[in-house]
Parts: sequence; structure tokens; C-alpha cells
Amino acid sequence: MRTPDLSIVIPCYNEEGRLPATLRDIAKYLITSSLVVEIIVVDDGSKDNTVEVAASMQKLLPMLRLLPFTKNRGKGHAVKHGILTAKGKLVLFMDADNSTPIREVEKLLPFTNQYPVVIGSRHLHESNVVIKQPLSRIIISRLGNLLIQALLIRGIRDTQCGFKLFQKNAAQDIFAKQRTTGFGFDMEVLAIAQKIFHYKIKEVPVSWYNSQDSRVRPIHDAWRTLKDLFRIKQNLLTGLYKKAS
Repeated sequence: MRTPDLSIVIPCYNEEGRLPATLRDIAKYLITSSLVVEIIVVDDGSKDNTVEVAASMQKLLPMLRLLPFTKNRGKGHAVKHGILTAKGKLVLFMDADNSTPIREVEKLLPFTNQYPVVIGSRHLHESNVVIKQPLSRIIISRLGNLLIQALLIRGIRDTQCGFKLFQKNAAQDIFAKQRTTGFGFDMEVLAIAQKIFHYKIKEVPVSWYNSQDSRVRPIHDAWRTLKDLFRIKQNLLTGLYKKAS
């Protein structure tokens, strides 16, 4: 069997309503794409019928495989395990709500020969935010990014966009050292890429559509992410990531 050109990892938690439309959109994209693709749906202990819905989509997408967990451990946990099982030469993770549609990967692919890590961004001049977040989330996001740039990762305007592409070897290196299981995992993997492996990171403007059914709880999740930020900084200072995984 030919090695996939691209692995698409989709973390899910209670996504029975949104996942089918996302997978159908991927199917439409693949009709016109020459890429050999595998799709990995990682179910993070959903309490609804996400697993059954994903399994039913395998008729449309025979390259789809399921990685279910019985317990909810967090988005970071789901993404990590999906990426570490990926077989593709390139590995992308994207959100189940299709906030950044799969076709946007075409904007990232041209940079993968030069950059081991290529990430979608909502905060560059050329980014196309079609449906915006509520003002409160925008303010929290921008303030958070100032802290992240000051303490962890310089030069990245949007660490939290759920659309990131990796060369396979880089993905294996980075995610093997990832420890954060919640929303803060995005900034952790970028910090590991930049500070531990010295990988070049390319930030690319993409189109983005805010989901009206977002699962993000602005105050609660911002507080958890802030705690993750300081924990990641401590891990860097104490050399934890340099130790064997």
C-alpha cells in the first residue's frame, strides 16, 4: 500500500452534529486533489454518537480510520495520539467544526519543503476571517497572544488556530514530547518545535469561520490555558523537554 501523502487528524468530542459535514467537505476536496490521504478521527470519549457517525462515513471515505478513547482526556491528548499513529509524509490536524476548511491546506503545502512546521493563522493581514468571534473572545485571544509571545514563542501571531501541518519526522519528534492535554497544547508543541528542535515555523494566512456552536468557554478555558502557559515555561526552564520522552 502506498504511503499517504497527507494524514488528516480530526480530534472529536461530542461532534455527532458537526462531523458529517466536515467529512463530506473533505470528500469533495479529495475528488479534485491528487493527494493520497488518510483520515484519522480521534474520539476523545464522546458521550454522544460521534463514533457511530464517524464509522458510518467510512462508506464515503474508505481511507478513514477511527481511534476511539473511552475517557475524555482533552483535545491535546486526542491530537497527540492521532498524530503519533499517522502514516503520511505530511500530517495535518484540523478541527471537527471545519472552522478552517480542508481546502485551505493548499495554502500551506507549498511551504512544506522549506519548513518542518506550517501553521494556519487568523491574525495576519491577509487572513480572511469570514465569521468573526464575539468581541470578548477576540480581546482574550489577543491578550493571550501577547503573553505567549513574551514568554514562549516569538514571532507567531496566532498559536491557537486549529490548522497545523507538519513534516512527519518533525511531528513525531514534537508530539512525543508534548505533555499538555487541554487547549494549551497548541502553544506547547510550537514551543517544543522552536526551542527544543529549532525547527523553522511558517505562519500562513487562512480563511476561518467561527462556529456558532463553539465549545470554548472563554473565561474558564482562558484561565486553564494561562496555567498551561506558565507550566510550559517552567518545563522549558527546567529542561524537562530535553529529557528522553
